Amino acid sequence: MKILMAEDDMNIATIAKMALEALGGHEVVHVPDGEAAYNMTKKDTFDVVLLDEMMPKMNGLSVCKKLLSEGFDTPIIFLSAKSQATEISILESLASGFIPKPFDPATLASQIEKILEENE
Repeated sequence: MKILMAEDDMNIATIAKMALEALGGHEVVHVPDGEAAYNMTKKDTFDVVLLDEMMPKMNGLSVCKKLLSEGFDTPIIFLSAKSQATEISILESLASGFIPKPFDPATLASQIEKILEENE
């Protein structure tokens, strides 16, 4: 599976990328902000997009809304530290799923796969 991951924290991005590639066998393209994520969706195709909510230049929610308004049909999953039920509810209403931070690197790939299966 080819995954676009937008994450501004390099430590989190490195751990997630390593976990998804080494344990999940996926190809991961990492970008450091929302604007780069949006632009990358125009340059390449992905099986899933992982978006952090709090990022520079364009937050994950803005990226998600913009992509959806343009008819983007690739599954979007938020990978976020947001913890309030109302915030999570908003993210889940727009995206295919939500994975809270901190996440378990050992199960990240299976969490993504489970969300994708539930949305088929």
